[in-house]
Amino acid sequence: MKILDDANAELCRHRDLALTAYARRLLARGADIDGEEFRADLSKYAGELEAWRSKALEGLQQLVEAMMERPSATLH
Repeated sequence: MKILDDANAELCRHRDLALTAYARRLLARGADIDGEEFRADLSKYAGELEAWRSKALEGLQQLVEAMMERPSATLH
């Protein structure tokens, strides 16, 4: 469904921007880009962001499905 594909693309864009900003903050604080701690921190945050994206997309999917079932329903 195009609306969900578009929403997913936007969520992915925001996820990637947040991950990039986090990596830059780590590097600005002196993290070693080749170090295990940098990779572990980045991986942990990437997992959190992916969980956020997945949960948001699931909520949007439920909303779209509900709207398709009851097109005359209004959002409150």
